[in-house]
Amino acid sequence: MNEEKKAKEKRIGIIGVGNIGMAILRGLLAAEPEVKIFVSDANPEKLRFFDADMESRVAICKSNEETAKKSEVVILAVKPNDVRGVVEEIAPVMNEEKMLISIAAGVPTGAIEEYLGKAGGRKVIRAMPNIGARVRAAVSATCKGEYAEDEDEEIAKGILSAIGEVHSVKESDMDVITGLSGSGIAFFAAVIDAMADGGVYEGLPRDLSLAIACETAMGAAKMIRAGDKPSEIETMTASPGGTTIRGLYVMESRGVKAAMMEAVIEATRRAREISKPRK
Repeated sequence: MNEEKKAKEKRIGIIGVGNIGMAILRGLLAAEPEVKIFVSDANPEKLRFFDADMESRVAICKSNEETAKKSEVVILAVKPNDVRGVVEEIAPVMNEEKMLISIAAGVPTGAIEEYLGKAGGRKVIRAMPNIGARVRAAVSATCKGEYAEDEDEEIAKGILSAIGEVHSVKESDMDVITGLSGSGIAFFAAVIDAMADGGVYEGLPRDLSLAIACETAMGAAKMIRAGDKPSEIETMTASPGGTTIRGLYVMESRGVKAAMMEAVIEATRRAREISKPRK
């Protein structure tokens, strides 16, 4: 590698290569030709994932501190309870030029800035992607800490765009995003599974029923993203005395809509509980 290429190459560290960390890694490798990724994880077994395409662009580090030292941007993809220990470990090498992107649910930027110490001044971006990152179809939200600038958040959004859509939000909205998107993808999976079960009950093979349920859900989502309101889709589909209106009647009488709303509300409440400062 010549010096010009080294200058252009982005250096990104990922601490924690579980489901989301690994998805970000693979997304970056696919989307960013000029990127060098440094990784570390407390579980050595998670680092045995290399294939031929990765070896030249991914370096395994012996410690989290080494990952942070070699990177311009550090992505913190560890469990919330592990955040403080990891951040305090890497704090000595996190200068004002580096940026930390935390995807730990429920940990506010202020807490991370405090763990970094050094009288503040460290750039922190908080992000909430969901597990759709596994297929580069994540929905992520970002907000910036006290010392991060708009351009820092744009860098973070550029990185996260490798795994899907990214939205800027206020930090006060991050718990709602956790309930709506972070947890919500599981709620949609449960609904798709239930619809597929209905097809199986009526005689369809399981694989076919699940495929049709998935494709139907994606069709509805694409129509809404194209500008159709959910209520308009119901009106377009529900003929008087037809099949759709009868199904919608059952859903309304069984409280399906209220249950979905309550699922998001309860997930948000739990996110807020997790976000409260630990004594």
